[in-house]
Amino acid sequence: MASRSPKDQPATGYPEFAVRREGFNQFFDPPLARSTFHDFVNKGTILPVKGIRGFYRLNESLRRLGLREVPSLPESASKHSTEDIIRLAFTTIDPIAFPAPSWLLTVEALDSKDLDHARLYAEQHQEHIDALGSIQEKLAYLSGVLDAVVMREAENSSGNDPG
Repeated sequence: MASRSPKDQPATGYPEFAVRREGFNQFFDPPLARSTFHDFVNKGTILPVKGIRGFYRLNESLRRLGLREVPSLPESASKHSTEDIIRLAFTTIDPIAFPAPSWLLTVEALDSKDLDHARLYAEQHQEHIDALGSIQEKLAYLSGVLDAVVMREAENSSGNDPG
């Protein structure tokens, strides 16, 4: 039996929220580049609200992106950095090469948004990590991913948003 695509998953029954593009930034760290966001809109993954220019359907779009729908709008940003989430993701890929990050020992519960982000990072990198033969290669790969995130965050903070 084939698994359902995110678009075919039944809705949770949570209310729909109309948010501006910036509202999606609360669900991505770093925020989606402007060009990536509009690519998702053009592909029909992020859905605009009909009749209200500049607003998008949050829960339906999250569902289509393969993320969990939300019962309410988030009140604060994640307490964990992108590096924290990437380290969590790599732990799920290979716990021997990438032991659980130390911050995980002090957390009582993980935010579902952080878990979704970790799952997406793990899906993105799983195949590449599995193809590597040694732990040294795997650690070097993780270092490259973390370096790329730092460079992207520095670029975004300097106002040179590529999107």
